[in-house]
Amino acid sequence: MNKTIFLTFILIYSYQSSFSQSIDDAFRLNSFFHNGSARFNSMGGAFGALGGDISAISINPSGSSVFLNSEIGFNIDFSNTLSTNNFNNSLSESKSDFFSINNIGAVLVYGNQKSKISIGYNMHNLSNFDNNFSFNGNTYSGLDNYFLYYAQDIPYEDLIIYDNETVKSVYELLGEEYGYADQQAFLGFQSFIINPNDDGSYNSNALYESVNQQVDIKRKGSHNMHTVNISKSIKDNLMIGLNVNFHELFFKELKTVNDNDFDYQSLVSSISFNDDLYTSGIGTSIQLGSILILDRLRLGFSYQSPTWFSLEDENIQSISSDIFEDDTITTYDVNPNTINYFDEYNFKIPSKSTASIAYVFGSKGLISLDYEFSNPSNSNFNDDNGDDLYLKSLNNLINQKLASSSKSIRIGGEYRIKNYSLRAGGFTYDGVLNEKDNLITGISFGVGYNFGYFHIDIGYTKFNNTYSNNLFSSNGINSKYSIENLTNRIYSSISIKL
Repeated sequence: MNKTIFLTFILIYSYQSSFSQSIDDAFRLNSFFHNGSARFNSMGGAFGALGGDISAISINPSGSSVFLNSEIGFNIDFSNTLSTNNFNNSLSESKSDFFSINNIGAVLVYGNQKSKISIGYNMHNLSNFDNNFSFNGNTYSGLDNYFLYYAQDIPYEDLIIYDNETVKSVYELLGEEYGYADQQAFLGFQSFIINPNDDGSYNSNALYESVNQQVDIKRKGSHNMHTVNISKSIKDNLMIGLNVNFHELFFKELKTVNDNDFDYQSLVSSISFNDDLYTSGIGTSIQLGSILILDRLRLGFSYQSPTWFSLEDENIQSISSDIFEDDTITTYDVNPNTINYFDEYNFKIPSKSTASIAYVFGSKGLISLDYEFSNPSNSNFNDDNGDDLYLKSLNNLINQKLASSSKSIRIGGEYRIKNYSLRAGGFTYDGVLNEKDNLITGISFGVGYNFGYFHIDIGYTKFNNTYSNNLFSSNGINSKYSIENLTNRIYSSISIKL
């Protein structure tokens, strides 16, 4: 990520223990939604047996052999998302608008139809993380439980700021010497949210039967796949292809949690906790594919290898609390002004396969169906040594929580009237988790006009995306929220024959 954002902060260290990884990462990296040209999206992304569209290369690498001429193209889209948030049975709504270029590519064609070689490139957006949402509600598990969870078995002497020390220096030292848990305990201790007991345990200064919790989350980022493609036609009815894929990931989450409305006997009057996460990395995968043409019937199959990611996390935290002292309220701002740099780690997304079938009605139109299958539970984290106990326990959790079977079904059709093309489609993406969270269903339609040497396409997609998540990954606080996103997206594309 761009370090210039953090000129006010000082580069410090890498942790001895990488506790930044969580099942949320596995969930995020396995959740994808194929984007492409306006034609591609208008037909629900069902292009595995069709080809002939630059976006289709990312589904089936043999699809570039369908092109009769070399071609370049790009797509822009505008999306509007309405989020309905459910937090402890309290409902709220938030809206987000975003503009992006989600697809750009080119195909170069050499030779004749019976012995043709095509070379292509495509930038394909697999996931767009842009979303802002807020919610609030009463919970029996306030922020104090988060800090109590991390503080147990940590000597309180380590959490004290001694002479000639600062919040920043102690926070950094704890990270260097002990790790993430000690830092969280330090934030809770220095903000007077938790206190040590004589037996070495900790108690909370916050008293409540339930506390009002307000959450504001801003997310931004994407998972893009850059594809280098080569394919060849064998005679005139069989096409084979190969993709080498380069993945890039950037994810930013700015999270603020406020606790208010404590009991009148409580020493803690309010808490505001900022916890920002930045994840970036690169990955690689390969794809093999084929298309068989049987008169008007077309059959397609493609296989994508596991994707191996190398990832890095950064974290910025601060906390503020209002504490009753001597019949007055004192505000404690604990801001280390520090970026936590975690050790680089590796993550594997399992392979996936796509089977496709299409029927072409001569020059009048076509109908197409794709079935895509993967096993998210085979995802796993690992470090360079392969002996990190935390990562091993996390992999066990992934195997339990993520679905052993995740599929997507895409269907689409096109009808041509002279130079005009009318399109429609639909799709569903199964949940990544066993609970079937993150289910995506949608419909699409669009229109295109062929000018001969170039064509313009416009498409519209409407889809629902539902998922639920824990507010924090630790076991200390069990606040859970669910989000239902209703997204309207408009696409426009231009493709030019060379």
